[in-house]
Amino acid sequence: MTILSTILGLLAAALFAAAAALQHRVTRAVAQARGDTAGHWLPVLGTAARLLRSPVWLAGLGCNVLGFAAHASALHTGSIAIVQALLAVQLMFALPMAYTRTGRPPAARDWLGTAAVCAGLAVLVLARGGVAQTVRREPLPAVLLAAIVLILVLLAVARSRPGRGARTALTGVAAGTGFSTTAVLTVVVADQLATRGPLTAALDWPLSALALSGLVAAVLAQEAFGSGSLPAALTAMTVADPVLSWLWGALLFDEAPPASLAALWTLALAGAAIAAGVALLAYSPTRRVASDARP
Repeated sequence: MTILSTILGLLAAALFAAAAALQHRVTRAVAQARGDTAGHWLPVLGTAARLLRSPVWLAGLGCNVLGFAAHASALHTGSIAIVQALLAVQLMFALPMAYTRTGRPPAARDWLGTAAVCAGLAVLVLARGGVAQTVRREPLPAVLLAAIVLILVLLAVARSRPGRGARTALTGVAAGTGFSTTAVLTVVVADQLATRGPLTAALDWPLSALALSGLVAAVLAQEAFGSGSLPAALTAMTVADPVLSWLWGALLFDEAPPASLAALWTLALAGAAIAAGVALLAYSPTRRVASDARP
């Protein structure tokens, strides 16, 4: 099951990376055409009609839908901490996409960052891949409330920041927070479907919360794309999502949270390797040139 969930998680990461590259091109261009909307709450909502008329943006939406299907399947068959950490490879998949737009081959730091992310993920899968999970719903409302408060605080701070890069990063973290709660709710709803049947799942509140969480995260992602560069937005989402998902998963799903010193050190080293790789890939000159290229 760990192998299956890993394959599905990697497929989801590739589809999400393609969706981000396609949608950022359109959303950023539309946002620039509207002029500076700093200080407004979620100005991307005013561009929805134009986005929905763009074939490129709709192709990105299709990739997102397929990515969510693969992602949900991965979450149902594997650990949320592992599956969400696999989403960090979106930054790796963005490299060949950048090359197709610019003709510029990946630099040495790109390969080094890729190697660090792969090594960290391999350690994480080996260390936590066999941990059984159980769904505990009692702390779920508190987790969702904490996520809502965090998103509101991030948006309030982003709205008050004068720098475009800071607004993009903060909105990206808010989007990553939304995606982490969507992953949590996906696990809960999938467990309901498997144990209680589709009718019970359809009538219970987690399904509605899942739809709302996914919608909010998608809107926040488009807002991050519209406010700045793809590297800044995608990196913020890619880092926030697995970190918060690991926290929510430890609280809600892990039957045996890591307690020994060896396990904690192993996870810390894996996290450090992933973070270092993400940092190298985030500021890749290859991806920066592609991000600045005209759609």
